[in-house]
Amino acid sequence: MQAPPISQLISDVVAFVDWNAQLLLTSKDCEANPLGTAEEALKQTARRIAKCLSSIDAVRRFRVSLRLYHGWHKGFEPTANRKAARLAIAKTDFAVLSPKPNVIFSQQVDFGDRLLHASVNRLHAKLDCHLPNTLRNRHGSEIEEKMVDTALAADVVSSAYRDNGSWILVVTEDDDLIPPAYAAEFALAGTVARAIILRKKVRASMLSLDNILING
Repeated sequence: MQAPPISQLISDVVAFVDWNAQLLLTSKDCEANPLGTAEEALKQTARRIAKCLSSIDAVRRFRVSLRLYHGWHKGFEPTANRKAARLAIAKTDFAVLSPKPNVIFSQQVDFGDRLLHASVNRLHAKLDCHLPNTLRNRHGSEIEEKMVDTALAADVVSSAYRDNGSWILVVTEDDDLIPPAYAAEFALAGTVARAIILRKKVRASMLSLDNILING
């Protein structure tokens, strides 16, 4: 039986998104307008992902699932950014989210505080996630995220080894997420899938990033 042409193949892509970085890239006041910032971040991120994948292969069809990583709960309470992200997702028409005809987005968007590969016995009974309280007071009024980068890193590596048919796209401005991308690239070697880092800001690096880093 003849294999279908590449134009008919659909490659699944899981996009692991550092959401805080995407909020900052909007240049909007997230505290004053969390919903508007979330809507703009979702649109900008989708455009960049679609452009990135289409630049790699303009013929192959890509189906993208988004996973958003951020400090989603402060104690038991969902943060304003989580509420805004949920509302932005609900208001989005995912059928027209991509500007590229060969890239489509799944309307199912997941939050990274529920890990891809962790025991259900570790889920918080009330919040139904593995990682509650990921936004905390550090000193006085200073707020910091906890376990967010490591959650993203854990999901990238476990996904690469357990589901090596899917492409992995790490959307971040943070060099801390390069090591898990390296590990994912190694896990996907010999498959049709790829591991990619998508970064907006261009900067010099001593790291070897050929064929894994795309600026855009």
